[in-house]
Amino acid sequence: MYLLAHVALPLLIMLAMAVVGLELTTADFRRVLHYPTQVAACLIGQVLFLPLIGAALILLLRPQPAIAGGLILVAAAPQAIISNYFCLLARADIALSVTLTATSTLLAVASTPLVTGWGFDLLMEPQAGVALPAAGVVQQVVTGLLLPVAAGMVVRRYAPGFVQRHRSRLKVLSLIAMAAWLLIVLVSQADTIERNFGPIVSAAVLFTALAAALGLAVAKALRWPRVDVVTATVGFPARSLSVATLIAVNVLGRLEFLSFAVVFFLAQAAVLVPVILLTRPSSAPA
Repeated sequence: MYLLAHVALPLLIMLAMAVVGLELTTADFRRVLHYPTQVAACLIGQVLFLPLIGAALILLLRPQPAIAGGLILVAAAPQAIISNYFCLLARADIALSVTLTATSTLLAVASTPLVTGWGFDLLMEPQAGVALPAAGVVQQVVTGLLLPVAAGMVVRRYAPGFVQRHRSRLKVLSLIAMAAWLLIVLVSQADTIERNFGPIVSAAVLFTALAAALGLAVAKALRWPRVDVVTATVGFPARSLSVATLIAVNVLGRLEFLSFAVVFFLAQAAVLVPVILLTRPSSAPA
């Protein structure tokens, strides 16, 4: 199990991130100029207020350290690529979602070490024995997230024919990597999840609902069109579990923190997908 957790999990994440990079271009980052208000409001809201939601849930629910640590890591993570699929399903603004995911990932180099450091210092009990070196977090974000994404972008830039021919297979490979991540964490943390199933599910569902409500409130307050409202609503709760995994495994050596992350992923899909299907328009906007 040690090799699966400390070797296979990081490699699976880097593979998945490289496939993500194959879907990105520099235009996705330049598109910030077309969505300046939306990008600024979403990034500020996610970086500042999602950790506060996580902190409030920890103080309210008083979960075990394994759950609290996982919640801190999830709340500090950038927006996940799954938000793009939620937007596709909801017939929302996929271009804005991709731009938010790309810029959020870049911002994570600075935001994730700061937020996780603050969270562990203030919210974890001293007896939990968690020491989080900021330099280690930065290194994991860069080597495990940014570099694989950049490698994928380079391949797309210089070998577009290869990417086009194998796009479907590569997406399937990415899904297989995600499924393998879920299986490894579920099997390795089965005892922790079983002992704390109720509190983990409660925290996961509450964080998903409150994060989505925050995204909805931001978009409504700024009077965005419907597609941007949906994009923000599904984007706020969609957190990159890749970052959480890299920090938990390679920096902290605390695989039990992923017990929350894996249940959160499943609970989030169970909450958001039915709502999206029930509320989406009958056809895509013109």
